[in-house]
Amino acid sequence: MPGLLSSIQRWDMSTGIPKDVWTVMHTNAPRANLVLPHAEKVFGHQKFTPKIVATDQLWLAYSKPGTSEIQLILASTEGSLGKYPLYIVPTVPVAELTPELLKDSMEALCSALLSEPGFKRARVFSVFSVDKVTEAFAQTWEELTGIKRVEEPYYDAIFSVCTASTLVRQQRAARPSENVVLEPRLAVEQDAEQIAKQCEDFAATSPPFFLTDDKAREEARILIANKQVWVLEMKKPNEKPEIATIVAVTRKSEGVATITKVYTPAKWRGNGCAERLVRHVCIEYVLAVVILHHDTDFFLNRLLEKYQQIVLYVGVENCAKVVYDRVGFQGLSEGSVSERWVETGFDRKKVELGHW
Repeated sequence: MPGLLSSIQRWDMSTGIPKDVWTVMHTNAPRANLVLPHAEKVFGHQKFTPKIVATDQLWLAYSKPGTSEIQLILASTEGSLGKYPLYIVPTVPVAELTPELLKDSMEALCSALLSEPGFKRARVFSVFSVDKVTEAFAQTWEELTGIKRVEEPYYDAIFSVCTASTLVRQQRAARPSENVVLEPRLAVEQDAEQIAKQCEDFAATSPPFFLTDDKAREEARILIANKQVWVLEMKKPNEKPEIATIVAVTRKSEGVATITKVYTPAKWRGNGCAERLVRHVCIEYVLAVVILHHDTDFFLNRLLEKYQQIVLYVGVENCAKVVYDRVGFQGLSEGSVSERWVETGFDRKKVELGHW
């Protein structure tokens, strides 16, 4: 145990994260989208996003033995709606994740978690990382705790990136009737009920992380308050406007923004709604997006943000891959090389489920 743990560094809210570790995360910002933006919110580094007050925040880093070179960062963290899966971010190329490195690092990380005062085994309800890291962690965790993994992955996804040079700006013609007006825009408070329903329906497609009505309303409230959700509104003459698609961008750090939710209700599918709104959001964020922050009836500030990369995860069997490919996300077309990320869950009788 002492030999294993000598390669581990740990940080929590009381210790803070050292400057050199922030540098490593920023250097690997696209992959670190699962860890970096959340850490920035926890420590109040994001000027226009509220600080996270949840206290269950733990970060571990595995370094190459005998050096200070960080190769993997593990986050056991909590957001406003609950605890997140364990996220493990490699900071080295996937090709360098050799069987020996994976064995040593996972033994060290699992041992560090089990040695952490107050850390409960039931906290590890799932792990999400590059496929070979997830597999290595799940195998080691099973061996050390006796808690078996769930046979089928919760999520089997491709990690994809869109940049200014790959973004396809040509707008695909919408297929609804000519008397329909389409308006892509940031969501407002009046959209809360419709967005809550779509958040709940989206979660229903991602078992076991379902949302209750109350949780869905809370998620919608947070997304709207933080200017993190866009809508495509459908307007027909003499009819109440409806939200045909939502796109959430909830993780942002310097240079990188992450699309974390895209959902179109069944009645609007097949009309190009998701492609239209995803493209609009990417254009806004890649080129420049003006976000208005307000208090009561007047604007306090205006922030011009620019992002070099927009990233997302999409299920390997999800037909939305075609949509994202047409927008300009890379690695999604047939035969292309892509980075595979997998979420593996653990025996639900022995863990306490959190929230994605």
